[in-house]
Amino acid sequence: MSNANVSVLPSRPGTGKTVRRRPGVGKSVSVALLVIGAVGMIAPFLWMFTTSLRDASHAYDLPPQWLPTEWDWSNYAGAVSGPVPILKNMFNSAVIAIAVSIGMIITAPMAGYAFAKLEFPGRNSIFVGLLSSLMVPAQVTIIPLFLLMRTFGLLDNPLSLILPGITGALGVFLLRQFFLGLPQEIIDAARMDGATAWQTYRLIALPLAKNAVSTLGVITFLGSWNAYFAPSIFLNSTDTATLPLGLVLMLGPYGAGNVAQVMAATTIAIAPALIVFLVAQRWIIASLTQSAVKG
Repeated sequence: MSNANVSVLPSRPGTGKTVRRRPGVGKSVSVALLVIGAVGMIAPFLWMFTTSLRDASHAYDLPPQWLPTEWDWSNYAGAVSGPVPILKNMFNSAVIAIAVSIGMIITAPMAGYAFAKLEFPGRNSIFVGLLSSLMVPAQVTIIPLFLLMRTFGLLDNPLSLILPGITGALGVFLLRQFFLGLPQEIIDAARMDGATAWQTYRLIALPLAKNAVSTLGVITFLGSWNAYFAPSIFLNSTDTATLPLGLVLMLGPYGAGNVAQVMAATTIAIAPALIVFLVAQRWIIASLTQSAVKG
């Protein structure tokens, strides 16, 4: 009988007996659940890619074809050269997502540090008011925001999405929680050395928060890249539309568009988000690990 799955531990003191430990049932169940979850996550993407390589008339075949049986790359050419400027829409999404992410990683750390380490009148009350905005759905504030953007003449303009997105209560909250975990002794030592509040933040606190800031930037980028509700309100032309709007326009008002070309465009659309996540995953993991072992 093979002992490949049996771990051998050192003998117990005074007994001379070797302890053998077999893998637990709990570990096997956990691995099985993870595999099932991974398959469930991958299946829609696999169907999307498979559909993008076949004729649109076979897009809804039952049972669904999970593996490519056709390799018709013309759907990708049709998605790019069709009446909807999908590459232009992708460029619009990239510009908006990058601008919003840069704004967020500039404003949120500063506000989070101020709420965590600086003393000023009404600090707690202001922070509670800021957090209360997280409980208000975006649909409630969209009408006042729309009227405000119309007053400034920013409708059908990327700035109507960039300006409201360059800061947010969630980003401030996340960075405040991180800065609260920084030892106060570090801040006090900087002050004793004559550093101003800005110098302490820029030279000491901010470098220590690079993993948290990077994670916030990735989350903000992906959220802006995938956003549909706000762009559908503020943007009303194909030239200024973002990528999610472009995909809806390709499908048509009654869903009568070429499904295979839509799936091809969607496959192209997820590539930038996937690249961003793969590049930044080490910062995300480092941030989560740092938060887990803190304290």
